[in-house]
Amino acid sequence: MGRRILLVGPINDQGKGGRFEEMRLWGKFLLELENEVVVFSMFNSHFPIENATMIESAILNWPRTWSNFPYLRKFILRVWGSRIFKSKRDLFYESGVWKNFASTFDHILLFITHQSKEMSIFNLTIPATQSIRFTGTIHDFSVLNHQVNYPFLLKRNYVFHSPSLSKGLETTVTKYFIDQTTLAENQLLQIPLSGSFNIFAMIGLFMEVKQIEKVIHLFREFPSYKLILFGSGALQANFEKSIEEQKLTNVKIAGFFPPSRIDEVYAQIDCLIINSNEETGPMTGTEAMAAGKLILSRPVGAMSDRVEGLDLIYDSIADLRFKIKELEKKSDRELLQIKRTLRERYLERYSNKKLKAEIKSLIDQ
Repeated sequence: MGRRILLVGPINDQGKGGRFEEMRLWGKFLLELENEVVVFSMFNSHFPIENATMIESAILNWPRTWSNFPYLRKFILRVWGSRIFKSKRDLFYESGVWKNFASTFDHILLFITHQSKEMSIFNLTIPATQSIRFTGTIHDFSVLNHQVNYPFLLKRNYVFHSPSLSKGLETTVTKYFIDQTTLAENQLLQIPLSGSFNIFAMIGLFMEVKQIEKVIHLFREFPSYKLILFGSGALQANFEKSIEEQKLTNVKIAGFFPPSRIDEVYAQIDCLIINSNEETGPMTGTEAMAAGKLILSRPVGAMSDRVEGLDLIYDSIADLRFKIKELEKKSDRELLQIKRTLRERYLERYSNKKLKAEIKSLIDQ
């Protein structure tokens, strides 16, 4: 057996999203490397991550009641999540309960943003090696630049998807760069390559940061192309209204596809559009590369590095319009070559084998 490793990150009440998928990916590889893996989230531990042990705050607060009286669990969660215990929840990571729990691990991996409450874990004087796997774009490094004066024996490091995400960070804390891969690698690599350029997609949660509605409006200008929105979220009603009001027959909402069926999504499309204001990956980018699909992306997250030299990055909706018109001038053969290059780059830089080796190297430090 390898090391005892704790993965920490907020899991939302849907068990969806980029952070959750990334925790699944790391959990899978760490288990395959014969480590003992435990996953902690303040709430929502009922969403499983591979075969890891799932723990949440209520379990640590009332371990005997939780184990001996399972019929009380819903009541415990309701009480623990109420305003009565807000102060205790806010200070949970400074409590003796948490410190005792965290001290039993060899390595703690935090899947958080620099503004998350879980940042306080990183400052605890416990023997475990700690790594922050940043899951949000950092615009102000001032907080991280002060994270320098650790006791000599404590090992701390930051893990970024790409060097471009750490520009401006000046710290003595060690930096590692580990990008993303996809757990659907085998299925996606089996999708045949083609030179077609007709069906576009946006994939993910329907959130404001994804800037989906602007792309919907753009496709009024491209009636011969189809745009499919794969996902779900609070803004779905807004999108449906826009599509109806503009009488867009070439834009449709296909709903959410679980990760186990993501290859069905990419088998339907020719080009992925990433119009987000902020990303750290995104994982859809590596999925599209494995599937051998074109990608048009804003310069967010790791995307500029991933598609470097292929002229697939755009800065605005006007620039996206220009990129689409430029790509439609290319022959099927030229488009096929771009798709082939993206898949080959995935295999070289972002494959399961490559990322698993990089995660092992981080844990072995």
